[in-house]
Amino acid sequence: MNRGMRSSRLISYDDTASSPPMPIPLRNRHSDVPCQRGSYEGGKKEVITKNIEQLLICGLCELRLTAPKMLNCQHTFCLLCLEGCLQKQPDKTYLGCFTCGAKQLLKDADLSALPSNLHIDNMLLMMHPTPTLSSGHLSPVTSYQLENNLSPTLQCSKCETVSETPMHKCDHCMSMLCAICWLAHVDELGRQVGQLEGQLKSAIDKMDHKMIEYKSRFSEINDEIHGCFREKILALQRQQSELLDAAQGILNDAICSHEVVREKIELLLVSLRRPIVGSLDPVQLYLKLHKDMSVILEEVSLWGQERILFNREKLKVETLFGVPTRTTVNRSSSSRQTPIKHQLHPNSSETTVAQFYKNHVYKPRLMWNHCQRPSGVSFAPWNHESLEKPLLYVAGSECRIVFGINKANGQIMQKITHEELSYPQGLAFDAERKEMFVSDTWNHCIFVFSHDGNLLRKLCSKGDQAGQLRSPQGIAFSSDDFIFVCDTGNDRIQCLSAMDGKLHSQFGRLTKDQLIKASLTKTAARMVDLKNPTDIAVQKDASLLVLDAGNRRVKMFNKFGEQLLEFGQTGTINGQFQYPEVIGVDPAGFILVGDGGNAKVLVYRPNGQFVTALGSRGDSAGKFNWISGICISKDWEIVVSDYKNHAVQLIF
Repeated sequence: MNRGMRSSRLISYDDTASSPPMPIPLRNRHSDVPCQRGSYEGGKKEVITKNIEQLLICGLCELRLTAPKMLNCQHTFCLLCLEGCLQKQPDKTYLGCFTCGAKQLLKDADLSALPSNLHIDNMLLMMHPTPTLSSGHLSPVTSYQLENNLSPTLQCSKCETVSETPMHKCDHCMSMLCAICWLAHVDELGRQVGQLEGQLKSAIDKMDHKMIEYKSRFSEINDEIHGCFREKILALQRQQSELLDAAQGILNDAICSHEVVREKIELLLVSLRRPIVGSLDPVQLYLKLHKDMSVILEEVSLWGQERILFNREKLKVETLFGVPTRTTVNRSSSSRQTPIKHQLHPNSSETTVAQFYKNHVYKPRLMWNHCQRPSGVSFAPWNHESLEKPLLYVAGSECRIVFGINKANGQIMQKITHEELSYPQGLAFDAERKEMFVSDTWNHCIFVFSHDGNLLRKLCSKGDQAGQLRSPQGIAFSSDDFIFVCDTGNDRIQCLSAMDGKLHSQFGRLTKDQLIKASLTKTAARMVDLKNPTDIAVQKDASLLVLDAGNRRVKMFNKFGEQLLEFGQTGTINGQFQYPEVIGVDPAGFILVGDGGNAKVLVYRPNGQFVTALGSRGDSAGKFNWISGICISKDWEIVVSDYKNHAVQLIF
């Protein structure tokens, strides 16, 4: 026998065989006896028989199986072949399958105790040359006995003993066995039942292993649950901290406004203690004191009318304003004027524009809240290529992104940012070159982007010298290729070249050293009282409007820094400032000031005369908490960004 090489056998189950099967030499004593197979009708039965013959070939000796023994992996080999392979192995504790490579531990070296493959045994009996009654084929003697009504003789399927005595029939393998072979067959069945016990124990081990994996998976799930809720708890703690900060901010604002009113009262008390007798004009002094007294009493009556509540559902600290008291004069139905239709143009008279602001019913057309801490807002002077209309740009100070949005539906059409951009604040545009100027408060510089969002250049650096900035905020573009920058930290306004940031002129609280250097470099410089200027706008006559936030004033200058106009005073009633931060100009030259402290947009004529106030404090549409940006379109659309409400409103 050739046992040196294992053969890999592919068994075909097709209806037709591609090649005739290899002849199988037989090793038993009946190898020379012709096999009586009976007559099969059709070629399909012959093919099935040939395929069965191939299944009965040992994978080691490539001959028909003799005394087949089955391994745990269900592969079957000759007993002699397995014993020969085991003898060649140095380690006799296991036996490896020569088909799949699986290793089977051996309790002893006697391989005859391995189970038999009953299906293979049945096929061997079926393919045996000597037919039996159990297989459905009769010998010529048996056929003759049946034809002549004689008692047929039976043949044992195991030992081939012929006997007329009844034999035992196995319903499992359909074999006819004599009494002796039946006992051996029952022992074999008992041994296979013992193998079933081993398989059940193996199944228990598999189940235990799966249970361990199942518990391990649930351990991972528990860790995921703990991690998820840990993140949620941290998020709630952050939200709690933000709410506490918001509540503290409202309290700080109230304390500050309270101190302002107290200070006014103390100053008025000092004035009242001075005798009016002996003054140059006692009557005018008396009238002035009465006027100041009425203003202060009105501020005292208005102070603290709001109610501070915590909304558990929205998790917000809300400021609610009560219903107007009975002392408020309500307009009658006859005196109420219906809102007029928008028919304004840049050459409209001041009276017409003033009536528009007073009588127009402002309703928010857009409430955009996709940006944390919005600041500067402005319309681009060019149309977006896909919309055929300008985009509204919003500076997101905390997310370090400038958003370009569609004012019709709030859809974000463009995002402009850069890795060095830290805190975008003010926005300005060069319509001719299609460039955007963004002031960066934390980086103390100006970023210049193209209309498609590419960084073109950076202007200025940190410092207090000419062309240097410290915490810049508001910015405006002039038609002669200059930009005006609110150098907030240096208390001045600088006029810089839009191309290279070179200083052209400056005015504000300039030091002696700055004035001397300006004189040597022959650059215009003027000493002006400015304290923390936060925003700037250019009028249509090229005059400059500067919001002097530290002094709570609005000041108008020409391009040389000469002051032309000044208005505003500190207070909480309409027309007064508490914490103004931003300023804008409409097409007719009317001035709009965003006062974060009073949470209102204050409207003034070009000469500084107060017209009306828009909005109130709150977090719903049409209300504000801290106005941080304002702009007016050519169609009189007012856009207001709210730093504390994290929202941008477009009202009309």
